[in-house]
Amino acid sequence: MSNAPKRKLKGRRVVAKVTSSQGDNRDRWILSYADFITLLFAFFVALYALSSKNTGDEPRLKETLHGVFEAVQKSVKPINIGEPIIGEPKDIEVVETKPIPPVIPTIEESHSSAVYSLLSQVVENQFSGLHADGQISVSESAYWVSLELNSGLVFGQGEYDLTNEAVALLILVANILKEYPTVVLVEGNTDDTPVSSRNLVSNWHLSSLRSASVVDELIYQGVKSEMIAPVGFSSENPKIDNNNEEARQQNRRVVIQISKHDADNVHDYLFK
Repeated sequence: MSNAPKRKLKGRRVVAKVTSSQGDNRDRWILSYADFITLLFAFFVALYALSSKNTGDEPRLKETLHGVFEAVQKSVKPINIGEPIIGEPKDIEVVETKPIPPVIPTIEESHSSAVYSLLSQVVENQFSGLHADGQISVSESAYWVSLELNSGLVFGQGEYDLTNEAVALLILVANILKEYPTVVLVEGNTDDTPVSSRNLVSNWHLSSLRSASVVDELIYQGVKSEMIAPVGFSSENPKIDNNNEEARQQNRRVVIQISKHDADNVHDYLFK
């Protein structure tokens, strides 16, 4: 009888010990789950920060994430955009701005300005009367300096041989073009009146022959042949509608177009 109670007590100790061990280990998964949720939250915060970060925030973002994943407590500081201004306005150094120097014209701009100026002087000094009557004019656009000649000044009625006055003018023009070589297009224009000469087929023929006559004279006076070309427009490029004789007279003209841009030859300038 003395041995029975001892066996019961021993058995109770074993059962109590097993029960106590199961109670201690039953809730250990909660700690791992909490760690997992914390890391997952930090991961999504990092994704959000990456999607909305500003330029220059990478160092601060790495520092913050490092503290989260390494479990190091850090103070979260706001991310500044731009450089902060420290001190009172009197402490800020005032930098004096230097005046912007005037833009130096390029070679092409200087070149075209000289051509325009010289042509204007020739027209105003040597042909002031024709300029006043609208027979000759000088103008410029973004790409060209233009010398416009009324066909009555350059040719006879329905003809394509140059007048003596036209030759005198073209000699002066050639001297300028030799000094400032550039691409030149000579445009021939007529009105819409059909030609009546046996030697001419159409206004296309007449406008082309007139522009070619001007080109021939300029080349004869020393302008390089590879830098100049004739173009005939017939009546397809009128200044105004051909409604009356005065309008038709204005549309009959030759225009010497002088390019503002450098090129080796007229073909490359037009087609390359």
